[in-house]
Amino acid sequence: MDRLDDLTVLVEVVDSGSLSAAAERLGLSASAVSRRIAQMENRLNTRLLARTTRRIALTDAGATFCLRARAILAALDEAEQSLSEMGEEPRGTLRITMPVMFGQMLVAPLLPSYLRRYPGVSLEASLNDRVQRLIDEGFDLAIRAGRLADSSLIARRLRPLRRHVVASPDYLERRGVPQSPADLARHDCLTLLSGSGRSEWEFMVGDRREILRPTGGFQADSLWLLRHAAVGGLGLARLADFIVEDDIRAGRLVPVLSALEVTDEAIHAVYPATRHVSPKVRSFIEHLLAGLGRPGSADRIGTPEAPTDERDGAS
Repeated sequence: MDRLDDLTVLVEVVDSGSLSAAAERLGLSASAVSRRIAQMENRLNTRLLARTTRRIALTDAGATFCLRARAILAALDEAEQSLSEMGEEPRGTLRITMPVMFGQMLVAPLLPSYLRRYPGVSLEASLNDRVQRLIDEGFDLAIRAGRLADSSLIARRLRPLRRHVVASPDYLERRGVPQSPADLARHDCLTLLSGSGRSEWEFMVGDRREILRPTGGFQADSLWLLRHAAVGGLGLARLADFIVEDDIRAGRLVPVLSALEVTDEAIHAVYPATRHVSPKVRSFIEHLLAGLGRPGSADRIGTPEAPTDERDGAS
């Protein structure tokens, strides 16, 4: 327990910005707080805090250690909270945000059964391809598609994600089938418009990632428009599996460069590590897992989330 207390002291010092402020909030003397920090540093043989006359800052090692300390304390809080909430019915307003196409195609069909099962929950859903900041914008839960940015959020894996480069049979008959990413320069590529410009297409060439910014005469900020353009023979599009799988089965679209697809992406549910996982959040994640038919992996915690307007839509 002393080591858990040490973690609490470290996090409080970082959050308070000084030993004296942390001591006051913890009900300890400043010397006791300083002694605990020194004992931790001696035990770890690493400097955690860089002390100056004006402020206290984390060293690089301290930042990494503090992140894990927060995760451990959050997990302990969550375990204690889960015991107190056993048998508690989910209730209250659940605010969630998710990419447009994933929400429309895969999540929307699951919402009626969830709300019928938990009538005490009110749902506010935002479909937006912009990555919305959970705490700042008041969301309880977000669905993120693709590889997660480094984040202080806890992530629960919902299902794998594959992206396919596809075109209509008519287009491939007219323009030929690309055999390598370099061939895309000779094709019309249908690209997603984002805040940073055209989208990037990523491939695995051997053990090396190759990232291209393809060009073409059709751009849109809607994945559904790109899917229609591809079906209509206007060019090649790179789209998520759940958007085009029916078209591929029906023969309306044909995947190309399949051997070079990136296979390490997934759909995740993410929520703040600083909060208890409420029954409404936990129940909704479990409902998604059951409805999507995929087992979730263990929760994980990343490094602090940076502001971004980049899309996490499954493009």
